[in-house]
Amino acid sequence: MSLVVFPFKSEDPSLVLGNMAIAAANDAIDEVWAVAAEEGAGEKAVDRGAGEISRAHLKPVSVLLQQRLGKLRPGKGDAMNTAIKRAAEDGWDRVHFYDADITNFDSSWIDGAEAAADNGYGVVRHRFPRAATDAMITWMITRPAFARIFPGTFLPRLDQPLGGEVLLTRSAVESLAGSEMVRERSDWGIDTVLTYTTSVMGIGLYEHHVADGKRHALYGSLDELKEMLIECLDAACSLDGLPGPGSDARHGSDPASDPPEDLKRIVAYDIEGSRRLLGKVWPEDEASLVAALPDEAAGRLLSDGPDRVFGRMDANLWYEVHGLLLGRFVLGDPSWESLAFRLWLMRVLAYTVQQASQGYDEAMGYLRSTVERYETTASSC
Repeated sequence: MSLVVFPFKSEDPSLVLGNMAIAAANDAIDEVWAVAAEEGAGEKAVDRGAGEISRAHLKPVSVLLQQRLGKLRPGKGDAMNTAIKRAAEDGWDRVHFYDADITNFDSSWIDGAEAAADNGYGVVRHRFPRAATDAMITWMITRPAFARIFPGTFLPRLDQPLGGEVLLTRSAVESLAGSEMVRERSDWGIDTVLTYTTSVMGIGLYEHHVADGKRHALYGSLDELKEMLIECLDAACSLDGLPGPGSDARHGSDPASDPPEDLKRIVAYDIEGSRRLLGKVWPEDEASLVAALPDEAAGRLLSDGPDRVFGRMDANLWYEVHGLLLGRFVLGDPSWESLAFRLWLMRVLAYTVQQASQGYDEAMGYLRSTVERYETTASSC
């Protein structure tokens, strides 16, 4: 018995319903849920449409309201945990999660995940090509954190550790439903914690490749990602000191394929609008936190305003900055949150101007080799 779940909040109801209809039409799927963040016009529109889909495909299709289960900001984590809790209680064999904003979702996502589960994997994550300037939280925060905290495991090499597209088998769902660490993560950090938690369950993790990529709405300036950035950073910080997957952990993956040509040309955010967010001077409270870096690193950053020195934020300097953030960041502290965003913004802009501008293949090779170098450095410490 397989279930598909779409958490949603402000997505276009017609897009959510279209994806629900695709899931309901798949012969492997027995039921479809959409988990709404709140009541409102969007939730009501999806609820009305769900009834029509249910009648058309002769299977249950419904909308749930997310429960308040976690201790952090109520968000995507509460939506996913609402579905996990109920799915565990109902005894579902397999639970698929998909972000509701995917514009190229089709049955192949479901079929690929089901096939991997048929081969004995307890968790299936979807991997897909992204634009060279997309997934900047993954590349600059989460994968470096996995490389530093869990070197020598498969975690630093997972393509989409923050992807919301995942299949969980019953044993994974039941374990996650009983995990306080997962349940408390009610915000954007849920994907980081789910990736880590499922990696140490001993049930096998497989990455299914979606060759066309995950198409979704892109961003304006990067301040649209500030909340996600600080919550994913905090989730990464929460993993420090925890055990990683064992050397015998089962991990498999589909081979990668050449990305679509149009994806290679996409710029995922407004570069100039984002650059204006840096500011011309360092706020005094942030400058005092930057001063905790080694003298040379602090000097490189504080020698001028952020809008002038961002180009110095290369991979080596970011390794030191990233370590400072992992060790000292405080969620809810305005100074730390503002500084973390500004430093990440500097790193993303520096990479965009210096590497992404050189072409897709060179940029992606640079990102992968940087994570590998961070892992090697962490292993030698």
